[in-house]
Amino acid sequence: MDPDYSAWFAGKSLSTDWASRFFPVWATLFQSRRDEALDVLEIGSWEGRSAIFFLNYFGKCRLTCIDTFGGSPEHALRHKSSDQLAHVEQRFDSNLAAFGERLEKIKSPSSQALARLITDERRFDIVYVDGSHHSADVQSDAVFSWPMVRDGGIVIFDDYEWTLLADEVERPKLGIDSFLSVHAGQYRELYRGEQIIIQKIGVARNERPAIPSRSSPVPREEPVDRPQAESDVEFVLIAEAGILEAQALLLCESIRCFAGSYSRSPITAVSPRSSRRPSPSTIERFEQLGVDYLPVEIDSCCPQYGPSYQIHSLAHAERRTGPPIIIQLDSDAVFIAEPDFSLGTFSAAARPVDSKGMCTTGPDDPFDPYWRELCALAGVDYEHLPLVRTSVTGQAVRASYNGGLVAAKRASGLFQRTEDIFRKLIAANMKPWAGAEPTYNTGTGILQGEATAFWGTSQAAFSLAAVAGNHSVRLLPATHNFPLHNFNPATAPDPARLVHIHYHGLFDEGSAAANPILDGTLALPAGIREWLRARLPLRETPPAAASIPGRARHSRRKAILVLGMHRSGTSMLAGTIAALGAAHPKRPLRADGNNPKGYWESTPLNFANDELLAAAASSWHDWRPLDPQWLQSLAAERHRDKIKAILASEFGEEPLFFIKDPRICRFVPFMSSILAEIEVDPVALLPLRNPLEVAYSLQRRDGLPLAKSLLLWLRHVIEAEVHSRHMPRCFIRHEQFLIDWRHHVDRAAEMTGIVWPTPTDLAEAEIGRFLTADLHRERATVGELQSHPDVTPLIRTAYEILCAMADDGDSQKLRSELDLMRARFDDACAVVGAAAAAESDHLRGERDAISGAYHELDLERNALVDDRDNPPAGRAAPLASRNWRRLTAPLRWLQRPSMRRR
Repeated sequence: MDPDYSAWFAGKSLSTDWASRFFPVWATLFQSRRDEALDVLEIGSWEGRSAIFFLNYFGKCRLTCIDTFGGSPEHALRHKSSDQLAHVEQRFDSNLAAFGERLEKIKSPSSQALARLITDERRFDIVYVDGSHHSADVQSDAVFSWPMVRDGGIVIFDDYEWTLLADEVERPKLGIDSFLSVHAGQYRELYRGEQIIIQKIGVARNERPAIPSRSSPVPREEPVDRPQAESDVEFVLIAEAGILEAQALLLCESIRCFAGSYSRSPITAVSPRSSRRPSPSTIERFEQLGVDYLPVEIDSCCPQYGPSYQIHSLAHAERRTGPPIIIQLDSDAVFIAEPDFSLGTFSAAARPVDSKGMCTTGPDDPFDPYWRELCALAGVDYEHLPLVRTSVTGQAVRASYNGGLVAAKRASGLFQRTEDIFRKLIAANMKPWAGAEPTYNTGTGILQGEATAFWGTSQAAFSLAAVAGNHSVRLLPATHNFPLHNFNPATAPDPARLVHIHYHGLFDEGSAAANPILDGTLALPAGIREWLRARLPLRETPPAAASIPGRARHSRRKAILVLGMHRSGTSMLAGTIAALGAAHPKRPLRADGNNPKGYWESTPLNFANDELLAAAASSWHDWRPLDPQWLQSLAAERHRDKIKAILASEFGEEPLFFIKDPRICRFVPFMSSILAEIEVDPVALLPLRNPLEVAYSLQRRDGLPLAKSLLLWLRHVIEAEVHSRHMPRCFIRHEQFLIDWRHHVDRAAEMTGIVWPTPTDLAEAEIGRFLTADLHRERATVGELQSHPDVTPLIRTAYEILCAMADDGDSQKLRSELDLMRARFDDACAVVGAAAAAESDHLRGERDAISGAYHELDLERNALVDDRDNPPAGRAAPLASRNWRRLTAPLRWLQRPSMRRR
């Protein structure tokens, strides 16, 4: 807690602290009204910690507290809170006794108390909603309170991100979001995080606080409507001679490889100075990557400040015609997954600055006067700057956004307005660091002195432009513009979900700082890690663009991964790809009755993949997930080297080849990392077939039960989908491919960037002979899939989602649904799989015991037979003697009754 506040709580009886971490944010927002006689309403007071803050911070305020002092149902889930319930009201009374008549305590359910306050026509300047944590109650408290909030008043919603209740429908977030949606346009948002803080709109400009005619910037983090097509977005970056051009090339290549639905979007590389044009090899590489190289001559208003060229270049790009959304990019960054550029009703999206720097935390901040001057220069009301939390240090500052990744609507004119404000502050010589210039290690090296005197003003200008134009800014998720140089394993997002990494020079040759990616501290997915390692470190002199005589101009060799479940039409698709000119394996598996037209799989690779699965304690018909840690272990390295050697032997230096083996669906990252090591870019084609047809086919071929085959189908398709997201890819539905293969191969080429060596019209005859109706033997309708008792809801839903991806296109919403399903399936496998493994071990033990018993009985039987047929010599002599025959004569006579009757 801030030391200025700690004395207020000395000697108080408080068992919990859920509020003090928000006091600095509140103090920043309330500073200008601290000396007023405000009316404050608190819904939910507990032991009075927040009430103590309000009564002390606002020395003239009157506070009304509503609480049952009996707790809420969730307190039973918290043992510590449950134990305190009997003493809560007593502690509240003791803690607040000193404030006398300034405090009004209402012991009642909030619905009844608020109704009485409305009847009494009460009005409040601040309302703190922190009562019941059930969504319906939170929304009810907000609805009842809102009419009593004065124009310009503040409402604080607590526990926005609270997750103690398992059902999301019951949590506060839904109630708060519902209220905000209904009252859109009646408030402006001041802060969003664990709390939501809004200000009611309605006062005139000369009243306090001043309110704009419509809502100010509203930072948000939840996704909204996504751009619908790759043509909706244009990436813009700077490319200049030296390390910047190497960074720009890596960034552009990462977009083409990993940006998913945005991988084919236009990219503009601006060269703003004729004195620093990129090398011819870099320009040629841009052409290969489909990047629009734009050399211009920009007269910067502050040439010593490097980011000034980015400001001018973005304004220049915005003035041109182009896609409706512009993405501003720092060159020292890479994409490793599909980004979320959802804007919807927002004008822009960005991340907050990493650390405070020259931002202001409020009136007591040394930079606060500077910001107030900036606001006056830009014609912006200081109080309208929303608060954001810095992404690394977590400090609440007036809005300032990191320039490394910014999405903005072209029609908003934000980048041009940013340029205008920047020119004004330069003309006014408004240096935030004048006389105390910092030293920064940037993507272009260490900067200091005049180069950093204006440091931070480019980002400040953008923030002011957003407020000046009344443009709302959405906060991108923490997976975007991730600051690698400030990596902290304890607070970093899940590495598997990272989208865009801002590496700040850590990839450059000669960088002395630790690189969490290269040293393994940040465990990126295997395919991504190897892709980066193959390209690092970056050097100031870029390598010459690859040029191979007689080869079409592609960036690198490509491997088409046919990622489909067994019996899903993978062989049919692979045969078609072969006819279109992609190289096939030199030693394919032989055709047989199950695949009379061939499997199109490499025989040695097939054996090697079986060995890999066996070493990982699995098999081709195992529906449980592989252990990802094992695939990165030393035990897996032997298999890695073997598979790498097989690929070299089977495909040589072919520029385009395909790899087909359904087993690979289980370990796509492992195969991707091998391809990265040999500098081959993967492209994924994912054939999709009705899972019931797949199960029927496996039952006929292998005798597998339908239920097991359906689980196998689910494991293969969800693993293939999630691990191919970073690749150019295309889903292909089996039944539709047989009807119109031309459409699907053209669509696959368009979506993945493949150029078929053999045009479709020249391959048509061969493909026509290959694709015949008898390839589709087992058939099942969608209705049969829905009604079959062996098909679980998980399998039906997964098939529906994948069909939607194939028919309507990929989307983050569909991916999120599959992620949830995969998690549920993995959880079920952890339980059912362990039970099945235990049962299998038990049955295996019984089988071995029975087999051992049979073996012993077999030995005894053989011994008896041997004794009968070959009696020992010691026993043969007595049996042949005259005395033995005389003694056993009566027995022999009894054995011959016919002789006895005679």
